[in-house]
Amino acid sequence: MKKILIVFAILLAGKFVAMAGEPNIAGVWLVGDKDYKIELKRTVSGEIEGRVVWMKEPNDKNGKPRTDVDNDNPALRNVPVLGLKTVYNFKWDETEKEFINGNVYKKGTVYCGKMGLNPDGTLHLRGYVCKVKFIGKSDTWTRSKL
Repeated sequence: MKKILIVFAILLAGKFVAMAGEPNIAGVWLVGDKDYKIELKRTVSGEIEGRVVWMKEPNDKNGKPRTDVDNDNPALRNVPVLGLKTVYNFKWDETEKEFINGNVYKKGTVYCGKMGLNPDGTLHLRGYVCKVKFIGKSDTWTRSKL
């Protein structure tokens, strides 16, 4: 029994050491232009993904829920934006001290990107046309409540 507890303690300590440099970005974030809130979560595989959980204007001019009308795939243009996964595949890079190699989906386009916490607690995102890092846009998100 004592050996089992020792092994468990070592494994638990290793988990905390591995996560020590990685900031906790899980939670709800208000995007830079303040018209969407994205909830970031860690997946089972350890990656960060996020879904739209709030929209300033959730309905279109006809009063119907907004859908992903800009999607390249016509079959997906009726998918509601509320609940849509827009952030995915971000992995922590200890060397860079940020989440890298992720994707951000916005209005029919998938961008590659990276993100990290700023000293003031805001989240900095840099999205760019995949394989062309100098063509892109940065955004700053703030923690929010749903």
